[in-house]
Amino acid sequence: MEQNDSIWTDSYGNQLFGVHAAGTCFGEFCPIHNVSDHPLKDAPQRWRSDYRLERVCEHGIGHPDPDDYKSRAIKSVHGCDGCCVPKDN
Repeated sequence: MEQNDSIWTDSYGNQLFGVHAAGTCFGEFCPIHNVSDHPLKDAPQRWRSDYRLERVCEHGIGHPDPDDYKSRAIKSVHGCDGCCVPKDN
């Protein structure tokens, strides 16, 4: 079967249809095509029913993906355990 580039599957098997093509991302970073260097960049991704993408930390807590423009546009409230906060070097 041929891969359809407009369908993306998250780490939990949820599918998102109508995904934009690589190179046509909105903004510099994209949670699917061009991930920024943030603390949860390698954490599993989960597509939420409220049409936002989150990263799930090792403790099972969902954190808004900072590369998802919808999460940046609104102040996302979540049960934070600190995993999404950049560590001081």
